[in-house]
Amino acid sequence: MTFHTVELPLHGAGTITQLHYHSFGPQEGRKVYIQAGLHADEHPGLLVAQRLIARLQSLDAQGLIREPIIVVPFANPIGLNQKVFGHVTGRCDWHTGRNFNRGMGIPPSDYLPALNDKLTDNAEFNSRVLRELLSDTVANRKDLYEINVLHKALLSLSIDAHCMLDLHCDDVALPHLFYGMHQVEQGQRLAQALRYPVCLEEDVTGDVAFDATHTQPWVLAQNAYPEFSFAEPAFAATVELRGSRDVHPDLAEQDARGLLRFLQLEGYLSDDAELADAGQTETWVPERFNVNQVQMVAAPVSGIVTYEVPIGTWVNRGDRICQIERIDQPMPTRVDVIAEHNGYLFAQTGHFMVSPGHTIAMVATHEPMQAAGAQLAF
Repeated sequence: MTFHTVELPLHGAGTITQLHYHSFGPQEGRKVYIQAGLHADEHPGLLVAQRLIARLQSLDAQGLIREPIIVVPFANPIGLNQKVFGHVTGRCDWHTGRNFNRGMGIPPSDYLPALNDKLTDNAEFNSRVLRELLSDTVANRKDLYEINVLHKALLSLSIDAHCMLDLHCDDVALPHLFYGMHQVEQGQRLAQALRYPVCLEEDVTGDVAFDATHTQPWVLAQNAYPEFSFAEPAFAATVELRGSRDVHPDLAEQDARGLLRFLQLEGYLSDDAELADAGQTETWVPERFNVNQVQMVAAPVSGIVTYEVPIGTWVNRGDRICQIERIDQPMPTRVDVIAEHNGYLFAQTGHFMVSPGHTIAMVATHEPMQAAGAQLAF
């Protein structure tokens, strides 16, 4: 194991921002990249990363890591320093207003034309060419804002990875995954290894978050050059580690074991690595939905929200999900919020005082709800 420090270029007088990462296993091979805390106000992943690092150190010392693995224990030092009266608010960059998990996609014009005269009948060669092109494109980026500097540093470590896992969490939620709809088999194996009940499969050809920044180029390249093939395109997923308050040693250990079990199934760890209690994948069947089938339930009025049913409940059209107690009426008044579709209630807001239009719950259905490629967020 090697511990690395990357100093980000100065963006304020007298300030230094550092990004750290741990590397395990050989230096060359099928790279795995795992990061936590890109949204700096989401902390379950920070604890999972520490448990993961400890286990990888032991496996590395035993020579049981087959491929290079990089773990970034906190991917957003900028956001971690954004505090208001002691509370970390690091979801969006203060300077630009941009979400830290958006806006770092690689323009297709930066790599698709360059592939035109380089691709061959050798799928392994084609994959190396694309990974090198993507790495060069990231290296040549011009950075005017601190958030761009951070994105460039993270992508420099991850864009050539064969497997990229981004650890996040929701407000109050069941554990769930996001991955590309073109990678169902790997996504299902990840869910089974983690024993996560919900999988959200998304179109990665539009506006994307950090995870699909890694898979989008492969999909677009294959679409642009269907006569050629690519060996082992990047797999990427966002791992939503329940809710923001689910920071607990037992849960962190459970998730770290599940992640390692997945890496073993994918051949990144030796079969001799003993990963006790990592989850029995063959008996776990998660629920699958497309991202555009998720209903974002909005508050119709302002007030205090109280929930009728817990997350993990299948609701039917017409069921009352929650009530909103008005606090500005002459008499105590409650407004019902009714399920508009049959679906699986898997997330709800962690804020009890809500306003009209405020997303208060997410219900996964089997009906189209929004445009393909939509991003889900409270």
